[in-house]
Amino acid sequence: MVLQKTIIKDYCQNEIKNEWLVCKDSFPLFLIAISNETKSENEKNIQTISADLRQQVDNFSRFPIGRKRWKRKALNSFKQVLSTESILGTHRFLNQQTQDAFQEELMEFLRQARRFSPELSIDGIGQAIRNYIVYLMFNELNQVNYGFNTACFGYSMLYPFTDNFIDSNEYSHEEKKQYNQMIRDKIEGKVIHPASIHQKKTCDLLQAIESKYPRDNDSTVFNLLLMMLEAQEASLLQQNTISTLTSEERLDISLYKGGISVLIDRFFVEKEITEEDLLFYLEFGFFLQLADDLRDIDEDNKNGNQTIFTLDLQFEQQEKIVNKMLHFLQQIMDSYQAENSFFKSFVLANCYQLIYLSVAGSKCFFSKEYLDKLENYINVTYLFLENSGDILPKNNKKGKENNYMKLLDEMIF
Repeated sequence: MVLQKTIIKDYCQNEIKNEWLVCKDSFPLFLIAISNETKSENEKNIQTISADLRQQVDNFSRFPIGRKRWKRKALNSFKQVLSTESILGTHRFLNQQTQDAFQEELMEFLRQARRFSPELSIDGIGQAIRNYIVYLMFNELNQVNYGFNTACFGYSMLYPFTDNFIDSNEYSHEEKKQYNQMIRDKIEGKVIHPASIHQKKTCDLLQAIESKYPRDNDSTVFNLLLMMLEAQEASLLQQNTISTLTSEERLDISLYKGGISVLIDRFFVEKEITEEDLLFYLEFGFFLQLADDLRDIDEDNKNGNQTIFTLDLQFEQQEKIVNKMLHFLQQIMDSYQAENSFFKSFVLANCYQLIYLSVAGSKCFFSKEYLDKLENYINVTYLFLENSGDILPKNNKKGKENNYMKLLDEMIF
């Protein structure tokens, strides 16, 4: 179908919004509890993986002659982890051939990211590759063959380059407007003269999309990118500390921004988008935007960012929103007829866990009673999550990050 702006906006501002508003805000009864025995097994599994990771880091050879052996062992260990880990459980939903293709595509993403932007932090790479993983999941839901997508690489890398620039408090409102105007001009095909390396790389990423989808052949992706830019500009209102946005205004921003961002990922899947697809991927994008905002309640509140979570910080209100998220997620996944319904159950289960983990990360905004209730459904205990800083390798110093980058480069090149 033709992805017209008027149709997309109508879905966001009417159908999906109404669907959200009528969702129940009571605690769901359909969630499946995780036994204490399973939690314990999961925690042991994470500890084993972490210990192995630490050993791989410690065993990294300072001499080139020993690094090939280290790389083989590290890659084999990584593959073994993916085939046995009990948290995500990808091996239960993907056959070995698909797992191998998935892994190779992510390795290629990392290689391209390191070549394109050696200065990009681990957090920045993580932000970009998470979006690419969403695209890979959409491929699997639609049973489309894998193969590195340079356009989706460009789009995914735009997140650390543009989203973080717009969300940062280091730049003025005027600087952000000028940056967005430069992006708009590039998307519209105008000649650009970048004023900085950052602007040039932003243009290069947009060019990666145009190289795969020439504007003379089909303008759809450029229209979607302009809509995404419009959504980004609207989201700047959330950073305005002078005027307070209403609940509906905050909701509209999340609906449009989240929906468009994920719809673009779906566009890169080599399969025609149906009307049912359009509705689902806009809904799913809205859900992911809410999950981001849920995780960032504390930071957004401190920075004065106006999301639906920061409008009313009382426990009861936060808990009602999370309950609505759980109901909303269940409804949209139940309604969507995926080509790979088995994999859809994997996506649903891990989206539930995403909500639980986001609540755990923002637990000071929830009552003890609610946290205790939700803990029954998370894959590990809250105590384990609190102590995870002592289990997982820390990356809070520049020197540590540089060391991890060396390890990453050795593995992927």
